[in-house]
Amino acid sequence: MAKSISKNAVFKAILNIFNIILPIIVTPVITRTFTTDQYSYITQGETFNTILMAFAGFGVYQYGLREISRVRDDKKKLSQTFTSLFLISTTFTLVISAGYILWLFLFYKSNPAFYTCLILSFNIVMNLFYVEWINEALENYDFIAVKTMIVKVVYSIAVLCVIRSTDDYLIYIYLSFVVNVANNLWSYFYIKRRIKFDFSNIKIKRYLKPMFLAVILSNTSLLYTQSDKLLLIRYASEADLAAYGIAQKAMMIINTLMLTIIQVTMPRLANNHGNGNDNIYFSLLDKVMKIYFLLLFPASIGLLCVSKQVMRIFGADYALWYPVMSAFALYMLTVGIQGIISNQIIYLHKKEDEDVKIFFICGVFNVAVNFILVLSNNFTPANSVIVTLVANIFVIILECNVIKTKLKLNIRFFTFENMKYFYYSLLFIPITFIVNRYVQSMIIPCAIDMVLCAGIYLTVLLATKDKIFFELCNTCYKNIKKF
Repeated sequence: MAKSISKNAVFKAILNIFNIILPIIVTPVITRTFTTDQYSYITQGETFNTILMAFAGFGVYQYGLREISRVRDDKKKLSQTFTSLFLISTTFTLVISAGYILWLFLFYKSNPAFYTCLILSFNIVMNLFYVEWINEALENYDFIAVKTMIVKVVYSIAVLCVIRSTDDYLIYIYLSFVVNVANNLWSYFYIKRRIKFDFSNIKIKRYLKPMFLAVILSNTSLLYTQSDKLLLIRYASEADLAAYGIAQKAMMIINTLMLTIIQVTMPRLANNHGNGNDNIYFSLLDKVMKIYFLLLFPASIGLLCVSKQVMRIFGADYALWYPVMSAFALYMLTVGIQGIISNQIIYLHKKEDEDVKIFFICGVFNVAVNFILVLSNNFTPANSVIVTLVANIFVIILECNVIKTKLKLNIRFFTFENMKYFYYSLLFIPITFIVNRYVQSMIIPCAIDMVLCAGIYLTVLLATKDKIFFELCNTCYKNIKKF
């Protein structure tokens, strides 16, 4: 069942590039059309959904991806494992959904965002059909790419054709729900044609504890940006919440492409480590880190340098909140590094309980400091992101300690070979400073900045004859020729 990692990466990269281009086109249409209050209602609904989906799925994405990757070559075990995990996640999804909808009617009905939250809540219900974790475990990236691109194109065309004014707000909410349902059901029926339910060996108790740890890990991560948004809902203005949501979404659009490397290699890493092929595991992990850093550092520093222009693209009303975008650009650096450590090392070595403790401790720190900012009247969207950034740095430090003391692994993340891409990216700062100082416009300097910075970065990689860069180019070229 093994498939080419490079081919998987191409499919995943195409999909993620697609997921970048379409939001860049569609999201500004939405943010420019709707009022800041309307967009803040969307952010509220999405925030509640994100928090509750972490409970509803009961860690099935993280745990299911790992377990299916290990048994994917045994059809019977594959069916049995899938059946058990699906039953568990379905039960928790239905319970959480019912509880949330009841809470909305009892305690949130007078809130202007009530109806938006209610409609979006049905996305939680339909999340029981979200089985992308098994598609990724089986490395069905070709299906995922084609399916998602078709759904997103239809959605984007519908938004561009239908959304014209603030009066179309509810149409947009309904459209978002329908598209999510279509995406989930398509994946579900695709999997069900290939994997049948097998109730002959249901193991609910066996999976509850590790899935509970997985869901705790997911929930402790909610003590970061999601808790920031909850505090903004309570203590900040609608405009602050909307600006925070937009800046975070812009960061996530870019970060999605960066995560390609982690996503397509995790099933293979899990399979090699689970079968005792540690030499292959460590060799692949080292290459993954280098490729990831080659992409992560220029993306993050580049976003930092054009943060004002990026916020302006989403609407003139949001340009003043560019410090939030700058903070998120730096936060993206820590998210990338922490993602490698958590997903590809600690989790695959079954030390997620240690990660739970780390996330919880640093998450409590994040919430506590934010409350201090609230009490001192210094709580702003930008300050909340900076605090979360600091908390995530502490997470990385403590995770590195776990790798060294608990796992006894000598993995060096911050060698010159890995960090040189960060140093190269620092060249973007003086370049963008000069361009932005002398070119009096908003969008034109952004385009000039991107072209010059990309050119400088490419020149440095070519001049230094960077081995990873040339290997990556060669792999991409070979896969493009195959297509």
